[in-house]
Amino acid sequence: MFSKRITSGLATLAVLAASATACTGSGSGTSAGASGGQGDTLTVVSLSPPASLDPAKANVGSDNWFVNLTYDTVLRQGKDGKAGPGLATQFGYVGTGNKDFEFTLRGGLKFADGTPLDAQAVAASLDYSRKNGLNVSWTSAIESVTATGPLTVRIHCSSPNPMLPQLLTQLLMIGSVISPKGLAEPKQMGTESFGAGPYVLDTANTASGDHYTYKPNPHYWDKAKIHWKKVVIKVVSNPNSGLQAVKTGQADAMAVTANQVDTAKSGGLDVVGSPNVFLGVNLADRDGTLAKPLADVRVRQALNYAVDRDAITKAVVQKYGHSTSQISLPGLDGFAADYDSHYTYDPAKAKRLLAEAGYPNGFSLKVETQGFFGIDLVTQAVVQQWKNIGVTADVTTDTSIGQWLTNATSKKYPALGFGYGGATSYALSLDWMLPHPTAFNPFASSDPKLTDMLAAAAAAEPDKQPALYQDAMRYTVDQAWYVSVMRMDGLYAFNSKKLTGFETAPSYLPDLAWAVAPK
Repeated sequence: MFSKRITSGLATLAVLAASATACTGSGSGTSAGASGGQGDTLTVVSLSPPASLDPAKANVGSDNWFVNLTYDTVLRQGKDGKAGPGLATQFGYVGTGNKDFEFTLRGGLKFADGTPLDAQAVAASLDYSRKNGLNVSWTSAIESVTATGPLTVRIHCSSPNPMLPQLLTQLLMIGSVISPKGLAEPKQMGTESFGAGPYVLDTANTASGDHYTYKPNPHYWDKAKIHWKKVVIKVVSNPNSGLQAVKTGQADAMAVTANQVDTAKSGGLDVVGSPNVFLGVNLADRDGTLAKPLADVRVRQALNYAVDRDAITKAVVQKYGHSTSQISLPGLDGFAADYDSHYTYDPAKAKRLLAEAGYPNGFSLKVETQGFFGIDLVTQAVVQQWKNIGVTADVTTDTSIGQWLTNATSKKYPALGFGYGGATSYALSLDWMLPHPTAFNPFASSDPKLTDMLAAAAAAEPDKQPALYQDAMRYTVDQAWYVSVMRMDGLYAFNSKKLTGFETAPSYLPDLAWAVAPK
């Protein structure tokens, strides 16, 4: 899967499922069940080491498990996508316009080092994350964070920000509260833990890049949430080796790809999944700066009608995905069900639109794509089908997230292959739709009508926001800002005889810190 923000995080939220593989050690399911007892050892396998153990610099999606075990968050997101109590018990916007947000912490909280966790410490942590993290686009509206009492904190934004509850959860990690000691030693946060979560990093039994060992936090406020005597995250780069380990009982669970599902099921494993990433080609040069034809909406629409989404989806993810014309997921506020199949496969119509726009013989353009997470497969399938209407593409494939970020923001490519994970529409608008440069809007495309629509949605009351954001989604689909092709399921295979709570949902990862327990 892949991600958000204009740094390496942008490449991960989009990759929520495929970026992490989870397993539990063979002894993990032998102790008392989830009713309050503890299992021995939970061993989680990740396909890659974390970018950082610092919550502000970790990648959303691929690094969540590494961070969430040791850092508790202000709020907690459930499988229903809603934010609920975490370290804070009361929370909500103050007044109208979604500019001010206040929350009240539980009393008697402590960090793992034993120091008090109060409003002053939380405010300092949030200030650090918003100013020093990878999430600068999502936190850009925050103007101040203030402790207004011993247990109360107020966040003030310069413009409407309806996303604050989600930002403060374990999924986006801005609300991962860092201790004063950690803030005083920021370099050490990359390899050590300074949180108040259910576990602490056991540095004596950790080797960075290879395995990470966690032990229970003696000061944790809810001991019933600590389901394991030890948690180990083992970095394994080969997913086939991981699946073999699960099948043979050396491990209990892992993330799998669509082509591994049958093998997992034949080995007696259960498989769960839900949509959590969409893929396609971003028609980023909407003013025709590099590729003049893209300035014409008829050309962009033609490129959409030229794509057989159903065929590509079946080839890439089999039945574990769905074709789509939009950049949102079912269950999220911006998902417009009536526009899911807006662009039917109609190459004849595509050719007519090109001719009307003055390009009866097609044209050529440069395309950049990412050589991981299946993004390149989708991009290559799209450009192959574009050839049928006379449009040829010179494709550059990046092999690392760093290379992708450099190329995506270079303004050298009018079209960009993309993978992006489920996000609220406010976050999506910051990365894709508002007129400032990001990896998903490198030319800072400006559409005053769209900007006004998004501003109205951001300031609206919660019950009115979905309809307004869905209208904005329909507008971008009509304007053909992108060729969205498919949404892909995040899939996990696990031994249900040993584990409970290993669940997933749109924009929700299996919760190792709170939910995954021995059966």
